[in-house]
Amino acid sequence: MSKSLFTSKITEENGETKIDKWDWNALKNALDDAGRKFLTNQKDCVETHSLMNGRLLISTIAVLFSLYAIGYDYLYPFPESKLVIIVCVFSYFASVGILTLYTSFIEKGCFAQIVQKLDNNTFYWKFFSKQKPQKENFYVLTIELQHGNKVIRKIVEQSVAKYFDVNGVLVEKNYYSDLEKICTQMFNEKRE
Repeated sequence: MSKSLFTSKITEENGETKIDKWDWNALKNALDDAGRKFLTNQKDCVETHSLMNGRLLISTIAVLFSLYAIGYDYLYPFPESKLVIIVCVFSYFASVGILTLYTSFIEKGCFAQIVQKLDNNTFYWKFFSKQKPQKENFYVLTIELQHGNKVIRKIVEQSVAKYFDVNGVLVEKNYYSDLEKICTQMFNEKRE
């Protein structure tokens, strides 16, 4: 493939991203947001929110159990509503347990989910991130590409010093060029 489908040249809309470089959550969120921006600005890529929608659906069900219990208790004060409150409280905590399992085993830290349609083929990209255990300055990015039944997964561990300058400003050029190389390599692997 002579021409790359990915580009690291993305126009900056909001100016530079500056963070407190000692705040891991801010650092991770800045890299996650830049990764999402990279993917959504590629050719024929559309962000999908199915994982987030699943989380919202489970949360909504839990809240509906709570609201039903409150409304029923309002209409039929406590002694009459005892059984309904017990069932709703149990259902609420069961829903929250399901939500915890969903975020732990299905979402797994996915911060970007993209569908790319090219030449009657559909490619699904997912980006996951986490901090490397015992190494606070390492960002672990897992990129997953799915086409049909074939899944390619690449794990990239990189020191965050490569992506942030001494003032805590994200150097998007470095991050985007790494993402471009990795995604192009994975896409070419997928085509073979």
